[in-house]
Amino acid sequence: MNEKNYFTIVVPLSPDAQKIVQGNPSAVPLRAAVWSQAAERMKPLLGGVCSRFSPAAAPYGEPLHLPFGVALGGAEAEQFLLCYFHARENQEEEIRSRTQAIRALGRKVGQFHPDEETTLTVMAFRSSDPELHKQMDVAQRFFSDDITAAAGLYYLGFGSNYINEQQERQILSNPEAYALCVAELQPVEEAAR
Repeated sequence: MNEKNYFTIVVPLSPDAQKIVQGNPSAVPLRAAVWSQAAERMKPLLGGVCSRFSPAAAPYGEPLHLPFGVALGGAEAEQFLLCYFHARENQEEEIRSRTQAIRALGRKVGQFHPDEETTLTVMAFRSSDPELHKQMDVAQRFFSDDITAAAGLYYLGFGSNYINEQQERQILSNPEAYALCVAELQPVEEAAR
C-alpha cells in the first residue's frame, strides 16, 4: 500500500482544556491526553481494520507538525481545519465507493422523478449474494456508529461516524472547543509481510 491510511477523530475539549490551550498553545500534556483518549476509542480497529496505529506526523501529505498527531482547534485553527476537511473529503469518497459497490451488485429496475430535485432509483438484488450481505453489514454498522465501520472519520463527542450539517457547523464555528487527532493506520495485510 503506497498511500497512507489515516483515521481522524474529532475530540471535544472541556472548558478547562480550552483554557489550557489559551494559556499554553503547545500544551504537550493536553495533546498526550487527547491522543490517549482517541487511541482508547480506536482499539476496536486493531486486528480487523488495522494491525496497529500511531500518531500521524504529517497527515494527508501536508507539511504539518502535530505532536501526538493532535491539532488543537484553539491553537492551530488552520491545521485543524485543513486536516478536518481532508478527513471529510476522504470520508465522502469512501461512502461513495461503498455505495457504488452495493449498487454494482444489483440490477436497475426503474427510475422516476417525484419532483425536479429528486430522483428515485429502484434496484433488485439477489438476497443470497454473500458480497451483498458483506456490504450491507458494513453499511448497517456504519449507521449504527460502530467505529470499525467508520469511513476514516469519527466524532467522539457525538459518538458517531457521521454528523448532520448543524453538528458540523457547531464544530466549524467553534474550533477552539475541539481537538483533532489523526492516526496513521497500518493495514492488517502489511503486518503479515
